[in-house]
Amino acid sequence: MIDTSRFHIKTIKQTASYGKFELSPLVGGLGHTLGNSLRRILLITIPGAAITRIKINGITHLFTTLPGVKEDLVEVSLNLKKIKFAYSKDEPIVLLLDKKGKGVVTAADIADNTVCKVANPDQVIATLTDDKAHLKIEMTIERGVGYTLAREQKTDIVGEIILDSTFTPVLKANYTVEPTRLGKKSNYDKLTMEIWTDASVEPLDALKAATKDLMNALSQIVDTREFDDEVITLDSMPINQLAEISVEEIELPLRVTNALKKAGYLTIDALVKAGRSDVSKAKNVGEKSLKIIDAWLKEKGFSWNK
Repeated sequence: MIDTSRFHIKTIKQTASYGKFELSPLVGGLGHTLGNSLRRILLITIPGAAITRIKINGITHLFTTLPGVKEDLVEVSLNLKKIKFAYSKDEPIVLLLDKKGKGVVTAADIADNTVCKVANPDQVIATLTDDKAHLKIEMTIERGVGYTLAREQKTDIVGEIILDSTFTPVLKANYTVEPTRLGKKSNYDKLTMEIWTDASVEPLDALKAATKDLMNALSQIVDTREFDDEVITLDSMPINQLAEISVEEIELPLRVTNALKKAGYLTIDALVKAGRSDVSKAKNVGEKSLKIIDAWLKEKGFSWNK
């Protein structure tokens, strides 16, 4: 469907946060198929990095006034959520902002490093109104996909405040399709993709990542080796076998599923044996997630051990 000997990607324009690319020639009709698929994947599956929690000495909740700071902590936290990072590691990393004296505090004041770099250093965080003012924020940056709500997370660290986090680095994606010629034939498509990012990911890299995700998804149709065994639905599975399935089968946010696995709850059996009380102590497992687990266990005939 694609003549690989003649197919090319042409960069029309690219900056740190915008890219326009032409993909051609494509068999007629394939332009819209690929364009729509890539657009949706760009907006859904591309991972990014954001601040997930902060810690400020002497502060225990968001509804606090910071001495010598024009903005209250709620407004400061909203500004922190807008900061984007170029970070590719799976484990969380802690960065520090330590600013003294009168003036505007921006993301450029965060002590980043070569592993985790601020993508939008001009983002304003706060305004210090006093020469003796001192703003020190310890922030945890994590890599993820999509969006996480603070109310779905929990922490046992005194003074740590959890933030809503938007990880998606692609802000917008559009595509257009035009007819193009290949030799004497005119029944081909030229696909033009436009991609806007937060500058933490280059637009062309985002396009390539979306293409790989699409290829991986489609390869499941072609290579079905993992489905050679008889497919057994969860509803028809005996309880003793059901207990051995992964916690990934419960429809939980990816962040919560990963938290359960990191805490050692890899299977339903491990989950129910630990009990609701112990599971609730796992990092990032909030009451909303527990209620989803409650409902799932009840539907499948399970109950917590304690």
